[in-house]
Amino acid sequence: MQEVDPSRSGADQGGITVIIDGDPGTHFTANLVVHNNDETETHAFSGEVPRHLEYSGSEVEAEIRQTSTEGRLTVEVRKAGNVSRSSSSGKDSQIRLRVR
Repeated sequence: MQEVDPSRSGADQGGITVIIDGDPGTHFTANLVVHNNDETETHAFSGEVPRHLEYSGSEVEAEIRQTSTEGRLTVEVRKAGNVSRSSSSGKDSQIRLRVR
């Protein structure tokens, strides 16, 4: 897992970029499963928005849960020119995305 500058996204080179954003001060927990051929990596972490992450792989499954009572959470996954985006608000709200 590598945090990256969003203007230098690896998604253009075949990687996967995960952007966890939202209202300042919004806290979350995340579980990401990255598939790359026959290998699978699981990344579990918590933090505060914004987070920009880059992975090498063919597929990602993302489950992000908001842990703060205030704020709005937005998750965006970029791969090969495609973008999947979802948002939610409220404590324990959850976003699930799967991108192949």
